[in-house]
Amino acid sequence: MREGPISDAALIAHLRASLLPQRFPVRREAELEGGAGDAGDAVSFYDHHWPAPSLLAASAVRVAGGDIAAALRAAGIRQLLRALVAKTASAQEALAALAERIDTAGLDIGLLVLDVVTGTASGAACGRASAVLARSERAGTAVLQAGDIAWLTAGDVAAPPAAVATPLDGIAALVHERIGRGRSGAACALLVKARGRLAQEAAFSLGNTHGDIQVAAEKVRRFLETHGAGEADVTGIDVALDEILTNVVNYGFEDGGAHEIVLALSIVSNLLTIEVQDDGRPFDPLGIPEPDLEADLESRQIGGLGMHFVRTLLDRVSYSRRNGWNVLKLEKHLVAEAEKAS
Repeated sequence: MREGPISDAALIAHLRASLLPQRFPVRREAELEGGAGDAGDAVSFYDHHWPAPSLLAASAVRVAGGDIAAALRAAGIRQLLRALVAKTASAQEALAALAERIDTAGLDIGLLVLDVVTGTASGAACGRASAVLARSERAGTAVLQAGDIAWLTAGDVAAPPAAVATPLDGIAALVHERIGRGRSGAACALLVKARGRLAQEAAFSLGNTHGDIQVAAEKVRRFLETHGAGEADVTGIDVALDEILTNVVNYGFEDGGAHEIVLALSIVSNLLTIEVQDDGRPFDPLGIPEPDLEADLESRQIGGLGMHFVRTLLDRVSYSRRNGWNVLKLEKHLVAEAEKAS
């Protein structure tokens, strides 16, 4: 039961916390780290998302003002930036479209959009912010290579020298160094590790709602059909993913908030690999005991039958906990329709 009135400070703290993104999942193409700090006179945050299967967008934002209005404005700008990037796929066009729609006074924004397949990156900034691409190219477009680090800053945070070396323990230390010492603003660093492969790889995120599961299923089906997978394989994978994603949505998150679930797909020599990643509570679904198929329904272990079907429909399923994320790896050897007909 709540005791006493809700303070503005408590509401602002809750809104600030809601702006924090999930930890960036472990990926072969890129590593991303961000941070934000405030002295009470602003609301700062960083964000990252995938507006398309091969596009990664990141931003660092500082909104002047430390009251509820500033916190609400920050939350709205986060959502508007995501929508504009999805429609334009360019950092410059997204910020231009933002300026056409809202008053940007008191806004500091650094924005980056990277195509992980081609390495092409666009960066743009407004206010006291910067978008530094590889080799100190500021704002504009560049082709990033493995080992390049792109920087976004907003507010009192300055980007490091272009020649800064990547620490052995990753780029987190670089970001935390910039955010420290009571600075008001945000920073985001993106390390390019390798190029993605367009034809045989895809990655996208979905929300933790049942409606998002259907959207994800359609994307997976299109990916499989594009690569000639047979209908039986497509149907089996659809059933297995529905079981897995439904369990994540229903039981994976204890805070009741909005989360993203990441799906990464690849096909190599007809071997389909799907990684389902979520930052919910640690849980290994493979630890659920195999059901006694001879027992009546009331006596069977809850969840056991669903995971039994998953194991039956796929060739291999494995689980790991990486960087604060649950990672369920699914593998299936695909049989093309042409092979079945021969």
